[in-house]
Amino acid sequence: MKKVLSLIPSAVLALALVVSCASSADSESIVLPAAPSYADSTMWYEATVTPATPVADVFYVTPTCIWDWTDEAGQTVHYMNVTDSAQRAAVDASNLLACNLFGKHCRFFSPYYRQITMQSWFLGDDEIERRFKYAMQDVVTAFRYFIDNLNEGRPFYLAGHSQGAKAVIELLKSTLTPAEASRLIATYAFGYTVSEDELAKYDLLKPATDELDSGVLIGYNSVSRTDAVAWDDNVVCINPVSWTTDTTYVAAADNPGSVFFDRTGASDTLFNQVGVRLDAERHVLVIDGLNDEDYFIPSISQIFPLGNYHVQELNLYFLSVQRNILRRAQAFSGTLDGDGGADAE
Repeated sequence: MKKVLSLIPSAVLALALVVSCASSADSESIVLPAAPSYADSTMWYEATVTPATPVADVFYVTPTCIWDWTDEAGQTVHYMNVTDSAQRAAVDASNLLACNLFGKHCRFFSPYYRQITMQSWFLGDDEIERRFKYAMQDVVTAFRYFIDNLNEGRPFYLAGHSQGAKAVIELLKSTLTPAEASRLIATYAFGYTVSEDELAKYDLLKPATDELDSGVLIGYNSVSRTDAVAWDDNVVCINPVSWTTDTTYVAAADNPGSVFFDRTGASDTLFNQVGVRLDAERHVLVIDGLNDEDYFIPSISQIFPLGNYHVQELNLYFLSVQRNILRRAQAFSGTLDGDGGADAE
């Protein structure tokens, strides 16, 4: 199955049209907006949350938030225009969520990049990769600028959701130097897929097996039933509440809480509602406790059917992952105390 994904804020989804796949897509010319310069501070998201005592940095790559649009010449563009205020606002809904997740304990860096549009993911794998290589060029350039000018030698996380998860996985494959890899605490790749062949080929694609291991890849995808999965080739999955890779069910009472944010930054925490278990056959998380209809998005149902929680991957285990960000960094630096370190709540 082709790898199709996105995270689209609800306000954008309401405006989206159902897109049919064009048979001529592979021969379509690519219209690229101007490349961003990462020496320009406006090409980075301005963090809304900053920690008093950061334990690490995070380089975060946003998911798909942009739809095809038409430029002044009447050409259809399949990439984000990083200077367009409306497109930046759409992307910032994801940045707001991720900054709240990581920003409590980490310095947060997220570049605006020429991400490929939602319609791109409806096409074949070859065309997706043809388009994505330009988005990935921006991510690599931004990462190099982050390392050379912003990180200052600190331990760091890589993180991304959906298209952003694909991007940070690609960074692990080919971009990090050995010195940089030695400072990488872990990579959170929310809502994407990694195959068995990829694990065998790339040394830095090492799945996490517990709460505190370092230099590892943390990945998962959530559904309420296994036939709602978006792809079949993924083999990376860990339970982000128990931090185990077995199939033991974790009851809602043991999930610290799911957190949802609106565009103003206001949050709503759902305590003791979402239970989760890992399905070892499909390498997916199966959740309960929510009404699928409340989280169903008809305009992307051909990719993410009723019962698929791709859009909510950061929300569902928010407080557990936020605590893990702190504890994993403390374990990496040798500052985790016998009582488990500082509380993330």
